Amino acid sequence: MTRKIYNIYRSEAASFDEALDELLAATIGADEQVVRIVLFGAPKDNEEYATQRAAIEERCKEHFGSHSPMVAYVAQAPLRCTLAAEVTAVPREQAEKIRWHEDYITLDGEVLSAGIYAPLDKNIAEQAEQIFARVAEILKAEGVTTADIVRQWNYIERITHMASEGQHYQLFNDARSRFYDDCSWANGYPAATGIGTQAGGVTVLFDAVQGSEECSVAVDNPLQVSAHAYSQQVLINNTEAHKTTPKFERARHMQGEESSVYISGTAAIRGEESCREDAVGQTRLTMENIDYLISVENLTKSGVENPAKMGYASLRAYLKHQKDLTAVVEWMERNYPTVDVLYLWADICREELLIEIEGIAKQIN
Repeated sequence: MTRKIYNIYRSEAASFDEALDELLAATIGADEQVVRIVLFGAPKDNEEYATQRAAIEERCKEHFGSHSPMVAYVAQAPLRCTLAAEVTAVPREQAEKIRWHEDYITLDGEVLSAGIYAPLDKNIAEQAEQIFARVAEILKAEGVTTADIVRQWNYIERITHMASEGQHYQLFNDARSRFYDDCSWANGYPAATGIGTQAGGVTVLFDAVQGSEECSVAVDNPLQVSAHAYSQQVLINNTEAHKTTPKFERARHMQGEESSVYISGTAAIRGEESCREDAVGQTRLTMENIDYLISVENLTKSGVENPAKMGYASLRAYLKHQKDLTAVVEWMERNYPTVDVLYLWADICREELLIEIEGIAKQIN
């Protein structure tokens, strides 16, 4: 895999337009080629979300020209700024290898998508089906299999909402399971996050690597039951239909120019049961889960050969309640003072969970 550079940018400008211009100006780096920008904002409803998303896409084209990076807009309010951007870049010398498409790029056998969306007037199940149909088209066009997806981000509006046809998250999981049914997943599922948004329907982003079994290893965590092995008791729906499980691994180790670990959305769960402490207690337990997940000991147990020691490149922390921000930030800064953490307001897939954390770890040289 090509070496990636990950940066988080924040703007405290008063207006959305001013914040967007400030963030885009900050992304220019002489030695880096920006390939993806994921922006996080706080639209008041789906109408404003659609307007802001269109503005982001247009301004990126104006700013970057023909090689505009892949873009996604996620309706999760940043908790310490007006607008935030998580930016993925590659070394400038790799730019000539990139092949640019409408909603994805390819680079040395890798496929990185933009935000894949569906019309907001469809229900969650219909949006998910349409989105996965587009993902399938992209993979087929590039000769990449579904099982080559190594990382997936799944954003679901009002994730725990009970619609007449079912819970939003369960509807999404059922659509994902149907999409994944076309292969055996002998090398394990992708690392993934399934998290709520305030607007925007369903959005999916993914990274895939052709021949992923040669460079990627699924990483389990013995402290937690694998999500794809959850029992029916911890899955929630308001219909009698069988509830399919969330199809993802706790992490994936990637070998390339430098080793890295995609850390799936992780919460204060031991076994398959939620911890019911306060937000700080859940943060502590969540980070204990992640620290062990990326440890040399656990990577070795998962089958990674001679794993390097890993350190956090960046983390996202999703908080269910904005009132918990100060206490969580104080705990994180006391215990992980050098890690750049993006704090976002988002609903989480279980009502009792107050925080979820995901991120990327890279080898420490």
